[in-house]
Amino acid sequence: MEEIEEDIKIRTSREVAERVLGLIASIGKVHFPEENTKWIENNNIEQYLSTLESEFINTPSPDHQDLVKFSWRAEALVSLLWCLKGLDEMPAFDEQFYIWENELVIKAVSSTNEFLNCSELRDREAIDNMESFLYHQHWRVRDRDFGFNNDRPDEDDPDINELDTGIVYERRYGMSWVSGFGESWDDVPTDT
Repeated sequence: MEEIEEDIKIRTSREVAERVLGLIASIGKVHFPEENTKWIENNNIEQYLSTLESEFINTPSPDHQDLVKFSWRAEALVSLLWCLKGLDEMPAFDEQFYIWENELVIKAVSSTNEFLNCSELRDREAIDNMESFLYHQHWRVRDRDFGFNNDRPDEDDPDINELDTGIVYERRYGMSWVSGFGESWDDVPTDT
C-alpha cells in the first residue's frame, strides 16, 4: 500500500485551476449555454476540457440525463475551490452549493488568465486530510443507502442523515482527483 501511495502525486495548483475552468465550462453549458459558448471561445477553454466534457459541450442538444450529470459536477467543483483556497470551509453536505456567487468562480470567468496565474493550492496535509474525510463520508452514505446500520456517532462527523449521497460522491470525486487518483478527470476511482 505504501508503494502505491508513493506513486500518487497531488495535482499542481495550475492543473487544479485548469480543471476548474473545464468544470465551469461544463456546468455553464447547462445553465448559460449562449454566454458559456462565448466565454469558452474568447478564453480558449477547449484545451482544459476532458474528453467527456468536450463531447458534452459540442453536443448541440444534450439529453436530459447528461444535463443533470454535468450540473451535478458543481459539487465536484466545490472540492477544487476548497483546494485552491476559494472556500474557507467545506460547505454542508445536505444542500447543493451555488457556485456562481463564489469569488474564485467569478474571477475564473471574468479574469481567466489572472485566475490561472495566481491560483494557490492548500498544503498537502490539508488536502490528504480532506480526501480521507470525504472517503469516510462516502463510505458512510453507501452503507446507509445499502441499508447497513453501522453509523457510529463521531464528534467530527456530520450526522448521517445530513449527508446527501450525490453531494458526498461528487465532492469526493473532485478531492480524489486533486489527490492524484485516476489517469484523467474522466476516470477517477471512487470505490470504498
